[in-house]
Amino acid sequence: MSRVLVVGGTGLAGRAVTAEAVERGHEVVVAARRVPDDDADHYVNGAAYVTADLVTGSGLEEAVDGVDVIVDTSNATGKQAAHVFATGAQNLMHTAARFGVHRAVLLSIVGADRSAYGYYRAKAAQERAYLDSALDTRIVRATQFHDFVTAIFDRGRPLGALLAPTSTRFQPIAVGDVARVLVDAAEGDGEPGSVIHVGGPRVESARSLAEQWKQGSGSRRVILPVRLGGALGATWRAGRNLVPEHAVDGGLGYGAWIESRA
Repeated sequence: MSRVLVVGGTGLAGRAVTAEAVERGHEVVVAARRVPDDDADHYVNGAAYVTADLVTGSGLEEAVDGVDVIVDTSNATGKQAAHVFATGAQNLMHTAARFGVHRAVLLSIVGADRSAYGYYRAKAAQERAYLDSALDTRIVRATQFHDFVTAIFDRGRPLGALLAPTSTRFQPIAVGDVARVLVDAAEGDGEPGSVIHVGGPRVESARSLAEQWKQGSGSRRVILPVRLGGALGATWRAGRNLVPEHAVDGGLGYGAWIESRA
């Protein structure tokens, strides 16, 4: 089996990828800015952990040494996103090429290449750094995670409400389903230089999903329709976050995910 480096492996997606790769018998190394304790929630048994910083390059050589495949699930917010996604990707790809890493897989977002939203533009720059690298690369663009959609609803908690963006549909997907696609790509699925799209099993309105969350969680908060402004709202209302033709086969739907949490 391969030696797989999961970058950002202590985050939500990274933990799922790490667990999936370990389960398949790969030797897994997780690179993160902070290494978790072996009893922490972010820790996956069977994986080794190293400290590395994508932007400064600290620890990258040690992290990629002897690695066959990289799966990048790194994330950042605010002003740091551009540095982590663009500069960090270039540092990682250059270092990986020098150390003979064969393949790299990047987690991205459906619609990242078709939006003026700053975070999406940073992800698009990260994609370009991967596709322009000397490695055999694959980009996996996923729709919004169940957890992310739920977090949108919960932003209304201070108002005693569940926020539901109007004129917006989502195709939420389970993190575990995305992790399987990423590890498949790490094992060679897809053509070199390809962009793989994957979405949840169903496209549903934000209102319908909020109603499912309210019922499944037992919440008494009212559902508050809101118009999301800016480039992100425009992207979602245009449906550029949806790929119904690439719905994951047998994926975990939002309602079933809520039940599994209960």
